[in-house]
Amino acid sequence: MDTTEELLLSAKEALVQKNLVKSISLFTDVLKIEPENIIALISRGTAYFSKQDFQQALHDFSRAIELKPDSAKLYCSRGNVWLGLKQNDSALKDLNKAVELDPHYPTAYFSRSAVLENMDEQEQADADRETAERIQKQISQAYLESQGIEFQNM
Repeated sequence: MDTTEELLLSAKEALVQKNLVKSISLFTDVLKIEPENIIALISRGTAYFSKQDFQQALHDFSRAIELKPDSAKLYCSRGNVWLGLKQNDSALKDLNKAVELDPHYPTAYFSRSAVLENMDEQEQADADRETAERIQKQISQAYLESQGIEFQNM
C-alpha cells in the first residue's frame, strides 16, 4: 500500500503530465485517507477545472475554502470556476474577496477583469487589467532586483 506522500507525489506528476483522469483518481485516493488534505483538494480541483468539469472543481475549491478561508488564491480559483459556469455575480463576489484578501495578487485582477467584461463594465475591466499588469511588473522587478539586477526608472 502506497503512503499518502507517495500517492500525492504520483498524483502531482500525473497532473503535470496532463494525465487528468489518473491525477483525479490518485488525488481522490489521497482524500479517502486524509479528507482534509488541502493540497489534494486544490490539486484535484485544478485537474477538474482543466477538464472543464466545473461542478466538481467548484466542490473541491469550496471545500478548500472552508479549510483555508483566508486564501486569495482559493477564492480566485473558485471565481474562475464560476466564470467557467457563466455565473458572473458569483465570480465577481469571489474575485472581490480574493482582491480584498491580497490586493497584490495580479491573477485576481486579471480574472475579475474578464468577469467585468462579461458584464459590459469595460471601464472597470480595463482598470483591473492595468492594475494587474502594474502589480505583475512590480513583482518581476522585485524578483530581478533580488537577483542583483538593478533597474533605472522604467
